[in-house]
Amino acid sequence: MKKLLLFLLLAVSQLNFAQSDNLPNRTIYFKPPANWTNVCSFMNYIDPVVTIDFFPPGNQMASACEGWYKTTYAFNKAYIEFNNCKAFSGMIFPDYDKFTITSEDTIFYDYSEGPISNPPACLLAVNDPSKKIAIVKIFPNPVQDYVNIESDKNFIAYEIIDESGKLILNKDFKSSKIDISNLKAGLYFIKLKSLDNETNIVKFIKK
Repeated sequence: MKKLLLFLLLAVSQLNFAQSDNLPNRTIYFKPPANWTNVCSFMNYIDPVVTIDFFPPGNQMASACEGWYKTTYAFNKAYIEFNNCKAFSGMIFPDYDKFTITSEDTIFYDYSEGPISNPPACLLAVNDPSKKIAIVKIFPNPVQDYVNIESDKNFIAYEIIDESGKLILNKDFKSSKIDISNLKAGLYFIKLKSLDNETNIVKFIKK
């Protein structure tokens, strides 16, 4: 009976992992804190759903440029964790440190700023030149009443998310001028969705 269950588990997991052959490759960039001597990451699928999760420390990331590291995963939507190549806090290493994000797209994650959509020029230079990187400008920042979005992308919808990850607003993108006058003071993220189903995230501070 145990052998049968093990066989079924392996068969299902192999079926799920086989789906990754047809998934788009996403390059994941991360800039760690200066005190990290090692940089690792791991990815758990959200779409497609698989039967096995992965746990830290994960894979060693490769050095890219100017303090940035990179790796590549194939997924539609995934949970990504960046860590200092140590195991869970309290289990083996008490100084385990991490940063996490959920994404459907290429990730540029700076530990001091969170996800960014304006990566440094050195990363654009080493990126695939056939893939256009959208630069999204947001101003003014900090902002009181209206935030302006400037980009060469055609956005169709946006979400406003607070610092805790709570969804505050979800609307169609009809104007580059977004009214945020009703928000409380604090840190927020605008998640912009384009016609080609890509997502850009920008950060702003509400005064």
